[in-house]
Amino acid sequence: MAKTYASVVGGVLLLLGVAGFLTKDLLGMIHFVPAHNIFHIASGVVGVYSGVRGNKLSIAFARVFGLVYTAVAILGFMRIGQLSPLELNTTYNMLHLAVGLLGLAAGFKSRKPELVSAQKSGA
Repeated sequence: MAKTYASVVGGVLLLLGVAGFLTKDLLGMIHFVPAHNIFHIASGVVGVYSGVRGNKLSIAFARVFGLVYTAVAILGFMRIGQLSPLELNTTYNMLHLAVGLLGLAAGFKSRKPELVSAQKSGA
């Protein structure tokens, strides 16, 4: 579950970050800025790498980035510090919340045998 999350979400984030450098807006709902694009590319690369590398790393990715994206969504909804370099809006906040909660679910719902197997194999 975490491996699929890391691969799919990592790929989508990577593509979204690259698309942000090619266009300024997506469907008039998402405005791209360089700082946000770089963050998406970096987290996307880590996600894809984690998904390819193995269960233990993908579980860690899902948990850590699940927490990070959920926190960014909450801060965005609360408008704390405005997170101005990222230029967050409601659409971004909803997407970040979905990515974050899915990550937490994937990371913490990974079956014990899957995690034990990953630890034994060193994956």
